[in-house]
Amino acid sequence: MQKPTDMQSLKRFSKRLLKGKAFRKSEFGTGWSDMTVRGALKMRASRDAGQRRAPARLDLPAENGKGAGEPPVRIFIGTEPAQHRAERVLLWSIYRNRNVGRHYEIYLMKDLAGFDRRKWKTGFTAYRYAIPEFTGFQGRAIYNDVDQIYLADPARLFDLDMAANAVLAVESRDTSVMLMDCARLEELWTIEDIGRISDGKLHTPMLRKLRERHLIANLDGRWNARDHEYDPDSSCLLHYTILHTQPWQPFPRDLRYRRNANAEAWTALEDEADAARFAPAWKTQASRSYGEMDAIFTIVADE
Repeated sequence: MQKPTDMQSLKRFSKRLLKGKAFRKSEFGTGWSDMTVRGALKMRASRDAGQRRAPARLDLPAENGKGAGEPPVRIFIGTEPAQHRAERVLLWSIYRNRNVGRHYEIYLMKDLAGFDRRKWKTGFTAYRYAIPEFTGFQGRAIYNDVDQIYLADPARLFDLDMAANAVLAVESRDTSVMLMDCARLEELWTIEDIGRISDGKLHTPMLRKLRERHLIANLDGRWNARDHEYDPDSSCLLHYTILHTQPWQPFPRDLRYRRNANAEAWTALEDEADAARFAPAWKTQASRSYGEMDAIFTIVADE
């Protein structure tokens, strides 16, 4: 819950408090009782502006020269510095589940400049809507929040039949995993539009445009199994979306963490990554395709 910062927001908060809404939470939400005092009073307006001019890129090339006839599997991850453990484990899950005959390009959207993040729920909330412009409005892209792990090859998601849709998401209100046809999204909004959004309901105008144009459809739920939706026999991606049950506990000063029933799936992956000495290694290089990148990653791991 956010501390009111002006008279208008104080009035809105008072109305919600009187109606009992200030303490309600959704099925996957975090409520008052899940926060520390610091977390409950924390002002999102204190979030610093980003400094990076473009996403950082990680390349997983196809082995033995394979995959030349197929487009690279492009994955954009919304992340922030406090989620460094989750980021590493998500990368490891992609690495271990990938098709070695396919090329994968992974972009880390973290601390990007040009966005007003003061009222974002996370440090990366609206970066997802800039993905089409980051790709030059070409081809497909997958979007993932950082608090997820792949249990199957991301190429299977990337290659899904999109029919006449520009976006596939598990729900029209949940864009934490998306498959996007970037060329078809060029006319809907610009990166400047996204950069100016600071309102708490920043998803609303974007999703309204998609719905009005009938450009968004449901994604198979196996590709975004949120916490208790997880089925070990069928889920392709597990999403630890309830903030106060994330096993890696990225915000211990702000949240009162509770046990996650599916924690073992995540901790087992981190143990694997540790055993393999898996780490992204910085290798400074510029990209001609997507503007100036901070770096390109190479993978260091014992096979």
